[in-house]
Amino acid sequence: MGHNATMMMKSPLILGLLLLSVGTAIGQDSACEERFKLPETVSIPVISAPQLSLDPAIERLLKYMALESRHRLKGLASYYSNSLDGTLTANGERYRMKRMSAAHLTLPLGCWVEIKAKATGKVIRLRVNDRGPYVKKFVIDLSRKAARKLGVDVAEDRTVTIRIIALPGEKPLPADVLTTAETIAPLPRDGQADGTALSQR
Repeated sequence: MGHNATMMMKSPLILGLLLLSVGTAIGQDSACEERFKLPETVSIPVISAPQLSLDPAIERLLKYMALESRHRLKGLASYYSNSLDGTLTANGERYRMKRMSAAHLTLPLGCWVEIKAKATGKVIRLRVNDRGPYVKKFVIDLSRKAARKLGVDVAEDRTVTIRIIALPGEKPLPADVLTTAETIAPLPRDGQADGTALSQR
């Protein structure tokens, strides 16, 4: 045979081998696709975060702290005149100079507050049952007994700071809750803080 005849005999064989190899490759690709094909939808498990519950006392404290921002809670303290003993207060109670009570212009009547004197460091707790003082430089009017316990009746600096510890009808927060609060938020800094003579209501 000549060279051309030999090539003609080999061509179908080569073509067949080429087709066979291409078919095998396609088959392998199809098998790989089937094997590694990802599902159309993938479900991802949802992990819910645990719900945190605050201590009820801390929840109350946070509520009071938000309320405190609406009131003037630092400044000079005054105290009632002796002549007012036995008179009616804003909530209808009788003022008694030998009992613990106070007057504030805006705090809810019946709420409990904790008051700290800057000069003496003493702290008292009492209920607000009256309105006043009506002299701008003073932030709170104390009963005679309350003023004496704080030492503001004789101190040169009568600056006090006030915290709400209970709203009307609630029991005052425990002292340790307020101590913890001091590490989180300082006592209010607004209000006048110069030391001047006490007023008498």
